[in-house]
Amino acid sequence: MLFAPRAALANGSDLPPEITLEGYIKPEGGHLRQLVRIPLVFLQPFNLPKRGPGYIDLAKVDPVLRAAAAAAAEQIQLREDGALLVPTVRETRISVLSDRSFQSYDAALAHVRGPPLPVHTDFFWNQGFFDAELEYPIRSADGRFSIHTNVMPGLGLRVKLQLAFLPEGKSPRRYVLSGGSGWVALDPRWYDAAWFFVRHGSSDAVSLERFVFLICLLAPFMHWRGVLALVLVLSALQALTLTATALGAVPNTRWLAEIADVGTAAATLLAAIANLGAPSERRRWLMAGMVGSLGGFVLGISFADLRQFAGSHVGVALVSFDFAMVLAEVVAAAVAWSAMRLLARVLGARLAIVVLSAIIGHQAWHWMLERGHEFAHALEHADYAGLHAAVIISVLWTLPALFVGAGAWLAKGKPARDG
Repeated sequence: MLFAPRAALANGSDLPPEITLEGYIKPEGGHLRQLVRIPLVFLQPFNLPKRGPGYIDLAKVDPVLRAAAAAAAEQIQLREDGALLVPTVRETRISVLSDRSFQSYDAALAHVRGPPLPVHTDFFWNQGFFDAELEYPIRSADGRFSIHTNVMPGLGLRVKLQLAFLPEGKSPRRYVLSGGSGWVALDPRWYDAAWFFVRHGSSDAVSLERFVFLICLLAPFMHWRGVLALVLVLSALQALTLTATALGAVPNTRWLAEIADVGTAAATLLAAIANLGAPSERRRWLMAGMVGSLGGFVLGISFADLRQFAGSHVGVALVSFDFAMVLAEVVAAAVAWSAMRLLARVLGARLAIVVLSAIIGHQAWHWMLERGHEFAHALEHADYAGLHAAVIISVLWTLPALFVGAGAWLAKGKPARDG
C-alpha cells in the first residue's frame, strides 16, 4: 500500500467519512492521458518537505511529488485489451483547496501544465490537493480500456474516485469507483456488461440470511420438483420487483431495503415455528412470494448502484443480472435441500426438521430484533413522506405474492411434505 496512513490515520479517524478523488482519462492517438487529483493528506507517508509551522517547502517538493505520482499510477491501474499499461509522469502540481479546475478536462489539463504556486506561498501540508498528469503509450484510441483502483484499501468504501472517461468520438462516461470495484471496463462492450452483471447478480442474490431462510422454507419437502417450482416462483417475483426498481418504476428509496430486511428475518422465524408444528406447502408459496417480492427491492437498489458499469447496454446488464440471480437462487436451494436431506438420513426426517428449525428460529429471532432495532433507530430521523411511500410500494408490489398464495391454497392435491 503506497498511499497508506501512518499511526495517526491508521483507523481513518482523522479523515472525513468520505474521501473523494477526481480523475479524467482520455485516449488520443498513440497515447492515453490520465489526470488525477488526490487530497494532500494522502501524501503523509511521503514526508513532504516542510518549513516553519508546517508549510510545504515548495522549492524542494518536486521530487517527492513525482514519487507520489508514480505511486498513484500503481494504485490506479489501466489496461488496454487486457495488457497492463506503463505510465510516464508528465506533470505534478500542488493546488489550493479553493481551486476548481478539475470541473472540466480542459481546465484541469491547463492547470496541471500551468505555472506552479510561487515558492514563498505559505501552504499547510494537509490543506489542498495533489494533481498529476500521467501518460501511457497505447496501440489505438479505440482499444478496450479498463481500470482497477486500490487507493488506501484499509478505508474500504470511504474512498471514492470520481472519474470521467472521454473516448474519441463518443459521449463521456462517468463513474464513481471504490476499491472493491475490481477491473472495470471504461467503455464496455455488451459481453463486458453481461459478464460483469452475471458475476454481481450471482453474488448479490444469496446472502447468509437468505440462504438460512431457504433452508427453513424447504426443509419439509421430500421431492426436488416441488422445491424447484417454489424457488422459481420466489425468483420470478423477485425478478419482477428487481426490474421495476432498476428501471425506475419503483422509487429508489433505502426504506424499501429496511422493510425487506425486517420482513426476511420475520419470515424465517415464522417458517421455523411452522416447521416445529405442521408445515404446509400451501402457506410456503405465500411466504416465498412475499420474501421474493421484498428481496427484489434490495437487489434492484444494488443494480441501480451498479448501472454505471453497463455503459450503453442497460438491457443486457439487466437480463444478465436477473438470470444470474435466478440461477444463484436455484443453486442455493439445491444445496440447502440436499443438506437437509443428508441431515434427515442421519437423524431421521422429523427430528432433523425440529433440530434445524429450532436452531434457525433462535437465530432468526435475534436477526429480527436487530433489524427491528435498526428500523426503529432510523425512524428517529425519518423522512416520513419517504417511509409512507415505501410502505405503500411494498404493499402494492407484494400483491402478486398474495395471488400466488391464494392460488396454492385453492389448488387441489395434498401438500407435499414429509412426515
